[in-house]
Amino acid sequence: MNKRVWKQSIVLAWMTAGCGLMGGGGGGVGAATPTNLAPTAGAPTSGGTAVSPDAELRAMVTEALSPQLCPKLLGSFVGLPGESDARGPAAGATASVGRWWIRRCEARTVGDRMELSIGGSGWTWIDREADGFRVRQYLLFDASASLGADVTVGYDRARRVASLWMTPASGVQATITPRGMVNVEAQGFFASVLGGVAAVTGTSVSDRARTQAAELGSTQLRDRLGAGFTMTIGLERHQVDFMVGALQRGEVPERPYPASEGGPWLVNQRSMVWPGGLDVVGPVDASQGSLGLDVALEEGDGVVIRAVCAEPLTRYLDARFRDPVATPAAPTGDTLAELTQGSRERHLTLPTQVAGGRCPLVLTFSTRGGSALPARLRYRVAPEVPGAVATPPVARRVRVQIVGVSVTPRNANGHAWDLVGGEADVRVITASVPLRRELDRTPVVADHNDVTFGRWLPSAFDVARDLPLRFTVVDDDATTEEVIGSADLDADALARATPELSLPVRTAGAVPVQTATLRLRIEPLR
Repeated sequence: MNKRVWKQSIVLAWMTAGCGLMGGGGGGVGAATPTNLAPTAGAPTSGGTAVSPDAELRAMVTEALSPQLCPKLLGSFVGLPGESDARGPAAGATASVGRWWIRRCEARTVGDRMELSIGGSGWTWIDREADGFRVRQYLLFDASASLGADVTVGYDRARRVASLWMTPASGVQATITPRGMVNVEAQGFFASVLGGVAAVTGTSVSDRARTQAAELGSTQLRDRLGAGFTMTIGLERHQVDFMVGALQRGEVPERPYPASEGGPWLVNQRSMVWPGGLDVVGPVDASQGSLGLDVALEEGDGVVIRAVCAEPLTRYLDARFRDPVATPAAPTGDTLAELTQGSRERHLTLPTQVAGGRCPLVLTFSTRGGSALPARLRYRVAPEVPGAVATPPVARRVRVQIVGVSVTPRNANGHAWDLVGGEADVRVITASVPLRRELDRTPVVADHNDVTFGRWLPSAFDVARDLPLRFTVVDDDATTEEVIGSADLDADALARATPELSLPVRTAGAVPVQTATLRLRIEPLR
């Protein structure tokens, strides 16, 4: 490649990489380890042959990179991986279990070296057991890091991949300070006794856990940042990517959505979210055109996806970090989708306005209300492809009418509903699953297997808070109430719904049997 064209490509890539470290990252602070790197100034070797350093090129790239880094990094949410054995490119597909919110950043060129200092607050999920005690919770923290890095470049002509490496030259200074309480659980009799002795002697087990978490977190952050950084530019698809860790020349990070699917993306990640937690992605910039979100739930009961303005989210997070025990109201934003277990992958067009106004857009992911399991999901944000079919956004609030029910002539055991061979005496009971309370009971319609109610439920429902709604259809005789079956209305069903929706009513048990069909009418409220 012509040296002048190569220089222009590097500078142009950094000028146009929409999300800097975060957007290129699809994975944030990864766990890759450096291999085959020359001691400090040299680029990684290829096939055992050292790549000759070009001092002029390195100086130019360092000077061009330093003023661009912090404007792209400030305010972003860098993904923090869990404990994984993934190394090299595979580390790019590791699920994040927390975020580092970058609030402070300074980058400058000193000689031929970049001096970088970053800091901010964050949260991460920890699940550790030692000496009979277990910590399993989200941990809030403040973190800061500083390093001096040598910048080197390389190009793999066969793969058409340009690489830029930032290698720490003299170690990394990193500190993590936990915020708030660390909840420690005793896992056995002796641990319980030790915990009691510590309390009597004034040595708090929680304080000891905070100290250990600080030491462990600081060590891990130093080790990960000490592995250096790799930025890659795939000239085939104009894809810019970034990860913490050292990749070989020509290697690119693996991502949950392969590069062969569609054009260049801004975000391409995988995350784990535990009940009560929040994952945050962005800000994403839609000023240059419409953006699309591809998302799939891989594990868990379900996840709620919202679009939130960056400013109210900043105020909320600031309040949480000022006082870790405070419970300020989280910004609700606009609900984009609710994925449930077994739901298909979704494609959504991101809104240009949130809550009626334009603002820098942040995406949040949280588990559904009442869920006891963590959710693992993958997602990709990319410019919308002309002609792509987006799933209609889910309304934030809806009204629901029970139109009617059609019951099969016989129950799951093959018998008539009434002892004397008559038809069912149908009633529908509606409850909110996350709120755990009954909402409505229809009147009983006696001796009819095909019933029309035309009954509006008594209030409008908040999709994120009140759904799923569970409809239990019963045969309400004078002395017994036999359950015909049940059906759930969730946000995923709403996204597929026309104004009228039919849900199969099934029995419980290992092999559910459909015993009725419930007909609903949905009225979205914006």
